[in-house]
Amino acid sequence: MNGVRELLKQIAHGPASSKARLDIFKRALHNEKPNIALDKCLLVSKVTRYEFEQNRHQGSSNTQIEELIRRRGSDYEALIHYHKMQKEFERRVQTVLTNLGADVKVVNRLTYSPSMIDWCDVVIPCGGDGTFLLAASKVRDSRKPVIGFNSDPSRSEGRLCLPKWCSHELKEALEAIKNGKFKWLHRSRIRTTLSSDERLRSGIPNIPIDLHKPILPRYNVCETNNNFSQNTEIANNSYGIEPLRESENPNRNDREEHIDRNNQPCIFKRVLPYLALNEVFIGENVSARVSHLQLTIDESSKPTRTKCSGLCVSTGTGSTSWHLSINCLLTQTVTELVNLWSERTGRAPPATEEAQLLTEDYNKGLIFPPDDNMLAYTVRELISGDVWPSQKDLRPRGFANNILVKSRCVDAGLVIDGGLSFPFNDGTEAFLEINPEDSLKTIALDE
Repeated sequence: MNGVRELLKQIAHGPASSKARLDIFKRALHNEKPNIALDKCLLVSKVTRYEFEQNRHQGSSNTQIEELIRRRGSDYEALIHYHKMQKEFERRVQTVLTNLGADVKVVNRLTYSPSMIDWCDVVIPCGGDGTFLLAASKVRDSRKPVIGFNSDPSRSEGRLCLPKWCSHELKEALEAIKNGKFKWLHRSRIRTTLSSDERLRSGIPNIPIDLHKPILPRYNVCETNNNFSQNTEIANNSYGIEPLRESENPNRNDREEHIDRNNQPCIFKRVLPYLALNEVFIGENVSARVSHLQLTIDESSKPTRTKCSGLCVSTGTGSTSWHLSINCLLTQTVTELVNLWSERTGRAPPATEEAQLLTEDYNKGLIFPPDDNMLAYTVRELISGDVWPSQKDLRPRGFANNILVKSRCVDAGLVIDGGLSFPFNDGTEAFLEINPEDSLKTIALDE
């Protein structure tokens, strides 16, 4: 642990470039021993659908909630079954940890707080990828390990969690972790810096909108900024979202800066304390509305105006998620392309199995390592035509070291990992980058 602290100091005061800092980080971590203290464990509980309904209908009895669920035509028995199965899995994890001598505390979305994270040696989310993302979202310290268990491997892929065998053999998995039989995996995360004219400052609220809330407040561009900020804070404070404040984390992921450029209106900057493990999405809140975004891919390139359905910027971890869903090809598409090629060339088309293999190879090529320091970006459904020609200097999909996005939107949002949304309207800028000191510390066990 002392070595990691020295490493962070070296990064903070050493070479300025991200690549140079990453090289220092990787060299130091190469010699880091696989050792985790399991003395104090924080178990992050998944919010089941039944708990979601209870929170949605606060003040209603269980009988009334059952009646509401059945009236909608939902399967109440299945809902209760999976709720009980989730809680039984969490109880089993807690029991095994206790038997190994650990002090275990259980939190959920409502009670998960920085003070609890500071208390524990390790954060253990029990659920699927959504629960893992929730747990990771509040861990700002790259020295704090997060280890996820998939509570329902038969229905959930759980790519961020430990291998599925660990869910069935909890005792063996946790003993292996305690005995250091694992490898460290540092997942890269995206740091976001928002900038705006001082006059637009109140358009960046102190509290983002939690998209997992049962009832979502909407950004209303007609409201005054003060009313918007106040209403959003009231709506989200009851759901465990903290106001932006000066972070106690040594990585300083929450900073404010005011820049006066030649007596022009001050530029307000804020480094968000929320790091994206999967992706950052930027676009209009109403999906049917065109997003107007000005993009600069790497600082040396020229800004390009785009009309599209939004921008998705992904990490290596997120390359198996939304990034893959947006860009993957279907076997049907590849087969049709191969048949067109066959008609043009007069050559016999390959067998159907070949088209399927081509599809699999292409889709696998979209995935890259979770500790990679590159950003993968995708401009969704880039619009081009006679009056809005194709942007020659912009590839709709590619990799970048950093990305600068300027909004020309009316009612847009910048969404981190599909869970937290900030308003991102005309004039606001976002600078996206990956820094080694922002990585999430996880582990890898053999399949």
